[in-house]
Amino acid sequence: FVDAAGCAERSRSSGNDEINVTVCDINPEMLRVGEKRARDRYGHALLDDTKALSFVEGNAQHLPFEDEQFDLYTIAFGLRNVTDVDMALRDAYRVLKPGGRYLCLEFSHVPNPAFQAIYDAYSFNVIPAVGEMVANDRA
Repeated sequence: FVDAAGCAERSRSSGNDEINVTVCDINPEMLRVGEKRARDRYGHALLDDTKALSFVEGNAQHLPFEDEQFDLYTIAFGLRNVTDVDMALRDAYRVLKPGGRYLCLEFSHVPNPAFQAIYDAYSFNVIPAVGEMVANDRA
């Protein structure tokens, strides 16, 4: 998202950009790793001198953000880890601005054994390869 929005370049021009990315996770260690990667990739100024990228510890069921704060909310492989999916969805929509977008990436179980084999092959081979290629990052 940082690259797609041009946050790194845009923030260098003024240091004050209306486009920003907030990474929220319940696990402080995951946030630490993500912030380190961001600093290694973009430098310290993007996090320290601008509002383009920030890391916030929080629970998807009780997000630490104001109502109608975000234009876009994404969650990847997170709904499976919450204890109350409905609560997490309600809070996601609470923090979205009117007309905001909610994007969810999750895997699911396929009941048909033949389709499950195809789904597993795709999930464990194709998706990681495409992700590595797109992100230019094996991790």
